[in-house]
Parts: sequence; C-alpha cells; structure tokens
Amino acid sequence: MLLKGRDRVFPLESVEQALGALRDVRSAKIVADDVGRILAVHVVSSSERSAKQIARDVESVLVAKLGIAIDHRKISIAQVGAESPAPAAAGEARSGTGAAAGGAARGGRTDAEPEQPVPRGLAAKDRRIEFVGVSVAQSQNRAEARVELAIGDVVSAAAVDGADASASVLRIVADATLRAVQQFFEGGGLFVVAAVEQATVGGKPVIVVDVSHLAERQEKTLLGACPVNGGDLPRATALATLDAVNRFLRRLTPKEPEELIVGPALES
Repeated sequence: MLLKGRDRVFPLESVEQALGALRDVRSAKIVADDVGRILAVHVVSSSERSAKQIARDVESVLVAKLGIAIDHRKISIAQVGAESPAPAAAGEARSGTGAAAGGAARGGRTDAEPEQPVPRGLAAKDRRIEFVGVSVAQSQNRAEARVELAIGDVVSAAAVDGADASASVLRIVADATLRAVQQFFEGGGLFVVAAVEQATVGGKPVIVVDVSHLAERQEKTLLGACPVNGGDLPRATALATLDAVNRFLRRLTPKEPEELIVGPALES
C-alpha cells in the first residue's frame, strides 16, 4: 500500500515505522483508502504524556514526511499504563530513587545507569531551554540569523549565515538555534537540521522542524512545531526547533557555566 503525499508517494509501512519511533509510542497503524489517502491513524502509547501531545507529534510527522495535514479527529490514541513496580522498586521510590526510575522510562536509561552529574546552575529541573530572541540581518544576497537562549541565568547566543533565499533563511535560523543549544552541553552527539517546512494545520500556519540527533552511529528523529503568530516566521522557526530538542535534553551532560561559549546579547 502506498500513501499519497504532497508531491510523491510513500510505503505505508515506512510511515507506520516513523510514527512508531516517536517518543512513548508503542505501535501505530494507518488505515488508508484505495488511492492512498489516510482515513485514520491508530496509535498505542504509554501514559507518560497526554494523548493530545502524542497526537501533535503524529501530526508533525505526517506534515514533515508527507506534507499532509490531517484532521486531528482522524487520530485515535490508546494509552496503556506503565507496568507496576516491583516491591523493592516501590521502596526505592519512597527513598528518592523512584524519580530516576521514572526518568529511565522516559529517557531510555536503565536503573543500573548512574544519574548524570548536574553542575551548579543547571539543575535537572531547570534544564529546559528558554527562548530569548532571534534576529535576521539581510544584505547583498546574504542573511545572518542570531539566536539567544537561556537556562536560568546562563545565556548562550549563536549566529549562522547563508544565502538570502526564502528557502534557506528559516533553515539558518534553525541551525543557529541548534548551535546555541549545543553550547549548553558537553558532547552528547550532534544536532542537525534535516528539514524546515511551512504547513497549515486547522487553517492556521505552522512551522515544522525536523532535527536529526547523531550519536554513537545512531540517528534519532526529533520533530517540533510552532504556530506562526503575527507572521513572525523566524521566531516560530526558533521555537519549533526548541520544541524538537527540549524533551531530549535530560539525556545530555551540561557544561559548567564558566565553560560556556557565550556570544553577545541580541540588540533589542
């Protein structure tokens, strides 16, 4: 069975595999008609996140991979609870190690793995990156995007330049965002922008960013999306890029604040 995309067709099995690789998704089944149009998407997921968040990820994959924005009512999410912990594990939860076990379910760690050290100023609960600002300067067929991010009081800024073409400006914004993100962390592989797409979901413009995380000869797809408010495409692109990677950051080791390569602040 082939699914009909925006400008080409895709094997149904490959799309189901892409959906099955999403965070917390255990299996995915697509129902299509005879001409390859999606009639329904059935997903079985764990209960770590809400069904609304899972459905949003499914919509993002379909937009990024197929160029198709489907009605969210065609997506059904069946959530199953996590297995009950063994008595010993339950005791550990009361003594404070249960949080690490929960992190293993979400981030792929095993109970035997030690918790990554968190330097002062970058506590785990504060490790989510906040967007500070983005600017794009365009001159003589060149464009430079500068993005500033923060974790608590620690600020990181990065700039990327490229051709001043409509297809490339948003990509360099996403690239600058990832460079600023990576300055917060020690090693942990490489984030690469695979695609930046403009789409319409529910009649509203949306930016979808497809990020590849490369580490130890493995590649993981991370997807993020953000509505375009007020026509501000660079801001939506930076926020969509952060949406893609923020949930992945607990797996990485942060740098000590004094080791960060911090660029100059953006002008207001």
